[in-house]
Amino acid sequence: MEKIAGSAQAARAEGQRQEALAKMEEAASRYIRVYTAARLLKWSIEQYREEKQGPMLARAGSIFKRLTRGSFEKLNVDFHSEPLKLQAKRADGTLVAIDGLSEGTRDQLFLALRLAALDMHLDQAHALPFIAHDLFINYDDKRSMEGLEALGELSRKTQVVFLTHHDHLLPVVRHVFGAEVNVVNLAS
Repeated sequence: MEKIAGSAQAARAEGQRQEALAKMEEAASRYIRVYTAARLLKWSIEQYREEKQGPMLARAGSIFKRLTRGSFEKLNVDFHSEPLKLQAKRADGTLVAIDGLSEGTRDQLFLALRLAALDMHLDQAHALPFIAHDLFINYDDKRSMEGLEALGELSRKTQVVFLTHHDHLLPVVRHVFGAEVNVVNLAS
């Protein structure tokens, strides 16, 4: 104690301690600023992506919500994966990867994407007939009705020809389109 008391070494040690504390305070302050800025930037990017997703994805998400009768709210792109992956978002916010969807729900997603792409194409090109062959194999009757109603909306822009060999869909078709629907039964 006698050697340290009042010596230059004690003063230097105290100076080094104070300098280290100042550097630590500066590093902690910088870390908080950078971390906060990174979180804010990430949040801003997510908000921008959410609001500005492509019109086709937004339209497909709307159709998908309808086809799944509200089981899924919208479609999202996972921008953090490489390659980018499409995800379905449930109403509770849960994201489901495409391989996590049932076969019927994947069929509904595929139809939603096709209808959205066709809808956008028809806004810029001549209408060509849309031929749908057994689209609703993996759908229950209620979801088949939603699918037929989506085809009905498409039929306002272009001719829709729906082919099926599932007789149980005929009452659903008549319910959606009414008695004036043109049903042609082909003989075997």
